[in-house]
Amino acid sequence: MAITHFKSLFSEYHHGPTSYIHMLSKPIAEPRDTAIHQDDIDKLKQAMTQSVKKMSSKLAFYGSHNTDKALQLNHLAYYMKQNVYFVDCKHLVEKYIGETEKNLSKLIAQAGSESWILFFDEADALFGRRSTVKDAHHKYANQEVSYLFKRLSQYPGLSILSLTKKSKLENIQYVVDSVICFR
Repeated sequence: MAITHFKSLFSEYHHGPTSYIHMLSKPIAEPRDTAIHQDDIDKLKQAMTQSVKKMSSKLAFYGSHNTDKALQLNHLAYYMKQNVYFVDCKHLVEKYIGETEKNLSKLIAQAGSESWILFFDEADALFGRRSTVKDAHHKYANQEVSYLFKRLSQYPGLSILSLTKKSKLENIQYVVDSVICFR
C-alpha cells in the first residue's frame, strides 16, 4: 500500500531518516466506521489500554481493505494522541546479513524514546522468506523474523503489522497479541 492512502488522514507528513520511514502526525479525519467485527473493536481497545500503560502490544491488521486499515490507524492515533511511525517493509529488508537487524534496532530504539505507534506496512515482505531452512540464506531470514519479534516484545507501545496474505498471517498469528480482520 502506498503512503498516499495515509497522508490524506494526517495533517502533517515528514520523511523519516531513511527512504522506508515516514512520520504521520496530527490525525485530521473524524473517526468513521470501518469494516471490522465488534470483538476486533474490543481487541483494539485493549491494545490502546496496554500501550497507554507502557506495555508492549502487537497487532496484525489482516485483509486487503487498505482504506479501512488507514482509517483505523488514524482512529488509533487520534484517540491515543500519538504520532505514527510508518515503515515501508518492502524497503526495510536488506539483502546483506545483519543490515535488517541494524535498521530494526535503530527504528525501535527511536520509537521507544518518542512513544510512537509503529505501523509496518506490507509486512508480508518481512515474512516472505520464512520457511524451512534449506540453506544458509533461509537460516538468516528466519533469524531476522525472530529478531523483529524479540525487539517488538520489548517495545513499550503499540506496534501494528499490516498483512494481506493468509499464509503469512498463519506464520505469525501466535506471536502477535491480536489479529484485526478487515472484511
